[in-house]
Amino acid sequence: MSKDTKFLLGIKDPNIKKVRIISDSQKKGPLEAQAVLDYRPKACLKCGVVNRKTIIRYGWRQVQVKLLRSSERDVILHLKKRNFKCKACQSYFLAVTTLTQRHHTISNNVRFACLEKLSEPVTVTHVAQELNVSNSTVVSVLKTYERDLLTHYDWLPSVICMDEIKSTKDANGSMSFVFMDGKTHQFIDILESRTLVSLEKYFKRYTKAARMSVKVIVTDMNYTYPELGSVFPKAIIVTDRFHVVKSAVVGFNQTRIRVMKQFATSNVKYKALKRYWKLLLKPNEKLDIKNYQHYSFIPGLHTQNQVVEEMLDFDPELRRAYEALHTLRSAIKYRDIPRLRQVLDSSNQFSEEIEKHFVRLRDSQASIENALKYQYSNGPLEGTNNKIKVLKHTAYGFGNFNNFRLRIHLMFKLKKGA
Repeated sequence: MSKDTKFLLGIKDPNIKKVRIISDSQKKGPLEAQAVLDYRPKACLKCGVVNRKTIIRYGWRQVQVKLLRSSERDVILHLKKRNFKCKACQSYFLAVTTLTQRHHTISNNVRFACLEKLSEPVTVTHVAQELNVSNSTVVSVLKTYERDLLTHYDWLPSVICMDEIKSTKDANGSMSFVFMDGKTHQFIDILESRTLVSLEKYFKRYTKAARMSVKVIVTDMNYTYPELGSVFPKAIIVTDRFHVVKSAVVGFNQTRIRVMKQFATSNVKYKALKRYWKLLLKPNEKLDIKNYQHYSFIPGLHTQNQVVEEMLDFDPELRRAYEALHTLRSAIKYRDIPRLRQVLDSSNQFSEEIEKHFVRLRDSQASIENALKYQYSNGPLEGTNNKIKVLKHTAYGFGNFNNFRLRIHLMFKLKKGA
């Protein structure tokens, strides 16, 4: 019966004996059990003297140990621990067990379950209620995970994806820096600040061999990360293709809105540009050229391609902006570097809004061309950022950056068995 009870309660320590349930299973409340912890110590825990009949048994001490819930009931173990006395140093110590950490009354199984639940996007209060422990206990268990987060300053991946995310209230900067392995898509770390000074200070902690091994840095349109060339002398910069197209889309939409506002709100041209703006952003090859249907504010039956042509006839500047956007998008999609250079040529006459964004693209033209040569992108890191945002949202935000960082590492490493 004792072995079955130990298995039921999740007790694996062979030194814990005489385990039996003492509470009535039919009644409500916690499930209570009794057990005895006794063994012959090999040495004194205080002075380390080997036990050659120098350690004697010196009574008992009873403690309450919290175990994992069983059958939706809390489980409390009344553990009777043997107390010992060392004749060599005249000190006293209690018997220790693998069931709990020393000087703790919460079992290791509860701690492991706490870390497992903290890897999910839930609040600390939810975890505390699930395990019937206090919020401060959950936070204390979370902080014990920090010992496992050892940064190896002698290694960096050959491809690093870099991005930023909204930080916590107590962080040094408003945005935190996140980076991951561009090949394995493994999350590496999150830093409090994304400023160039703080990033250089952090990465210079790594050995020179580790920094020299970095060959590619993948970033968005942020101007800070390409300045890390002094830290990674052999790395080339690759600008994420999505952010290049997004920049052009924003410029085109600003042009469309300005052209639209040239007309009165009652004008059919204003209404058409406001309603069918999505067709203007749709790639040319995906526009329907076969099916005719009625479109509001445009008389007659038209295909999607004809509707786009009708709207582009409203203003020549809008047409040039449209051609610039889709030429750039086509160059990115088909990795056509000559076409990219043609559309980004400074001699082209585009709208003021398009030019404002194209100036930034021209400044990063070399890294954009690298994006067409290599397959790397910031897509996996953007997905990681979305998961971090979900964690932050469901946890009602974080006031402590260190706890925020630990939760992120738990979410991405514990689930992978790291």
